[in-house]
Amino acid sequence: MSTPSDLPAPLVPSDTDMSGLPAFMLDVERLFASELWALSTGEEFKAAVALWGRAWQQVPAGSLPNDDRLLAAFSAAGPRWKRVREVALRGFILCADGRLYHRTLCADVMRAAKSKEDRRLRTVAATKARLARADHDDEPPSGGKKLNGINKTAPRDVERHEERDEPRHDDRHDIRHEQRDGPQMSSSRGSLRSPIDRTGHNSREIDTGPACDPVPREAGPGRAWASRENFDRVERRCREALPDGGPQDLRIGPIAKLEADGLDLEAEIVPNLLDVVAAARVPIRTWAILADRVAERVALQRQTRRSVGLAAVPAAPPSPDSLIDLGSPFGAWSEDGLALWIAKHRQHPPSWPDNLLGPPPGHAGCRIPARLLIAEAA
Repeated sequence: MSTPSDLPAPLVPSDTDMSGLPAFMLDVERLFASELWALSTGEEFKAAVALWGRAWQQVPAGSLPNDDRLLAAFSAAGPRWKRVREVALRGFILCADGRLYHRTLCADVMRAAKSKEDRRLRTVAATKARLARADHDDEPPSGGKKLNGINKTAPRDVERHEERDEPRHDDRHDIRHEQRDGPQMSSSRGSLRSPIDRTGHNSREIDTGPACDPVPREAGPGRAWASRENFDRVERRCREALPDGGPQDLRIGPIAKLEADGLDLEAEIVPNLLDVVAAARVPIRTWAILADRVAERVALQRQTRRSVGLAAVPAAPPSPDSLIDLGSPFGAWSEDGLALWIAKHRQHPPSWPDNLLGPPPGHAGCRIPARLLIAEAA
């Protein structure tokens, strides 16, 4: 058995953290020429890629704990970990700190860490330079004339601050706290492109504010889409779904307009809101921009679903209360999804995914509730 003194030193510094960099480079030529690609089964390759992603997120980045229980969970292999372990850990080596390091991934970690540090240093230097200019605003540039009573300019922000902010305070306050039942000012932004194909050409435009539709359409039984009741309902649902409650902007009209034009709030708007917010590099501060991004994503999703023969609008995701928890590491599943797997297992038992659902029906340790097995058998 190797002792720590016999093992190589860790391949990256112990504090290397790739937070803020959610992706790593994948050299496809090197991958397709590797033994892993040539020799691995689908399950082994899936476990290997999952471990690469987990290693990128660890501290130090590019490494994994040398613990088979954790590796089984990280790779999603579960009880089948021992079968895939040897191939899934190709490229990883045990180092003196007791962790497993991936040689190729660690090289990419060091490249990304250097790029991240260089960017941080550039930002620090630019900030210092800006502050230095602000502290020496009276000094002329190199080669310029000395300042005197004629060419000296007062600091830019002293007078402009009051001139710019005070007269507009009341107007901004009135706009942000508008009466939602009354007419609203139209936005200065351009209109959004509707993802709903009603004519076959997908060219209908949606205005960003509810005032564009003089004849309110229904957003539910007896509810006009531009009513305060509907706005409050849409805003409440969106804010409770978003991690930080969503933008401080109070104009929810663009999101409500998407629903009025045929987008499903639960199946399309809310899931895509979460995806757009998660993918944004900087916080999005208005509902209008979020609505624009959601409309684009839904248009592409509907086109993709039609191209493979599926319904354009997906079913709404099940509520967390309706999911059946199979325990770690298998997670929670919908009752309909489990019923489909049970039916498929009765027709073809080898198709049961025990790495996802645990032991199959009729075997020790099966986690499927008995009522579902009885209902399927009936």
